[in-house]
Amino acid sequence: MFAFIDESGDCGLKLDRGSSPFFTVAVVVFSDVFSADACDRGIDELRRKLSIPGKQEFHFNECRDSLREKFLKHVVNESFRYYAFILNKQKLWAEKYRDPDEVYHVAANFVCDNARQYFDNTKVVIDKTGDREFKRRLEKTLKATMTDQDGTCRIRKVSMERSHLNNLVQLADMVCGAVARDFNANKTPSARIFRDLIRAREERVQFWPK
Repeated sequence: MFAFIDESGDCGLKLDRGSSPFFTVAVVVFSDVFSADACDRGIDELRRKLSIPGKQEFHFNECRDSLREKFLKHVVNESFRYYAFILNKQKLWAEKYRDPDEVYHVAANFVCDNARQYFDNTKVVIDKTGDREFKRRLEKTLKATMTDQDGTCRIRKVSMERSHLNNLVQLADMVCGAVARDFNANKTPSARIFRDLIRAREERVQFWPK
């Protein structure tokens, strides 16, 4: 099993000074290496078809709407599932949420726990961010969350990789961006179109706290 995680928004709580009202995390899950490789090759194929340089990544917030649409229409037929978790920062009052790392950890734990049934000796790949201590703490909390009562941990390894070098981290970014756009407080009537394009791959999207 392989899981790829990315986020949209920021972890800050200074909502009156520019912090985003929501923090969204999405996890894209593949059941086997063959499905993951096929999707990886499919994204390369799309890049060639559109004459996009190999080093240029698909990043939702930097893509034109037309490119977002082409990408999501292309990948929706691949064999993956996705879950998303939207953290409603406007209703977070506990002191621990003053720590941005804690905000990230909470959202990542929630989304992985929601996808628990599809985690089995899973390698989790996250866009490289933060330092070694951040990665160590995140791996520890994720493994604790994903350990069953009999002591079996559903996560084999947590790895951080640069998104521009990993098509499937880019996929997680595009999926996360599509879901986040749908929940944007200032969204336009057409904001849902991107999420609708990949809804066939959607398992659960949780908004918390309400």
